[in-house]
Amino acid sequence: MKTEIYEADPFTNAKSAHFLTIDTDYRFEPREEFFLTTERGQRIKVRITHVLLDVSANGIKRELIVMKL
Repeated sequence: MKTEIYEADPFTNAKSAHFLTIDTDYRFEPREEFFLTTERGQRIKVRITHVLLDVSANGIKRELIVMKL
């Protein structure tokens, strides 16, 4: 499943900067923590705050909103 990962705004928790896009079938859950290596080579620890699914005739797209720790 196409999964796009966005940084959460620290005050409103709305999605802001796009980190990266991956293709995975892993089931992400809110409050999970993991290390993320961005396309620029930065390695940061993040926590998932929201998992958003977009289901359409074209398939399923998932967005993760993550907060830097």
